[in-house]
This record gives sequence, structure tokens and C-alpha cells, in this order.
Amino acid sequence: MGDRTYYRLALPADLDREAIRMASIAFTDDPWTDQDVTRLLDYARPNQVLWVDIEERSVGECRAAAEAVLTALHEEGQDVAFAVTEDPKYEFLGTLCRYQPGGKGMHEVACDANAQAVLTDSALTALLRECTGPATILAKITAILGLDWQTPAAV
Repeated sequence: MGDRTYYRLALPADLDREAIRMASIAFTDDPWTDQDVTRLLDYARPNQVLWVDIEERSVGECRAAAEAVLTALHEEGQDVAFAVTEDPKYEFLGTLCRYQPGGKGMHEVACDANAQAVLTDSALTALLRECTGPATILAKITAILGLDWQTPAAV
């Protein structure tokens, strides 16, 4: 068993109950009952984000967890924006995977402990060397950080 870290799933609160349950099962690899969904929804409003947390999951599984959630949601006929984050471990950055429907798909980027996308100084230096003009640099930074991805965590 390798290193483990904290993971979090952000879902829109207006999903139907079964989609929430199935996405949570896919994310946690644990059974979820209707009562578990009720507890999750107890204090949620339709315009808020639902947070599903895992305190211990193997490092490096963020993309796999996000893909599992995506599959579960699609099997429920739901195509909605969501995000999965993996906390940093030791000196390494974490991972943020965001899904946006409508052709954008899945985006993966390094993140800090607050689930904020990170552009390292070495990546920025490389961008400055290969790109010319501020508009090109800004477009590349936007693409790398996924700034144009709208997910529940961004609301």
C-alpha cells in the first residue's frame, strides 16, 4: 500500500438523488444508501456545491477517480460539470481534474492544498521562451490552468 492523501468531489446540488448516489459510489468505492444522500443534501441548496470527501485514497488516482465519476454520471443520463481534487502530498503538488460538458471534456492540472490550479515558475519560464506576445502567453496560461472550465468548484 503506497502513500495516501485526501480527495474531494464537487457536484452540483441540483442533480437527482440517484445520480448523486452513483457518482459518490464511483468516487469513494464504498456503498452509498439513500440515507447517505439525504445526509449529504440536508444542508444543501440547489445553487450550492455538494462536497464528497475521502480522507484516505492512494496518491495519483485523481484522474481515475474523475473518470469513474464521469462514467457513473453518464450511466445515469447526466452530463454535468464536476471537479475532483487530490491534496498535495509531501513536497509534491496535488491534482485537480475538472469535467465540463459540451465538448470541453476533462481537464487535469496541478493544484495547491486549496484546489487552486498552479503554474510553476519553470513552466512559466518555458512559456515565455516559446510564446511571443502577451495574448499568446495569456491564451497558453488560460489553457494550462483551465481557467475557462466552469465547474461546481469554480462557482
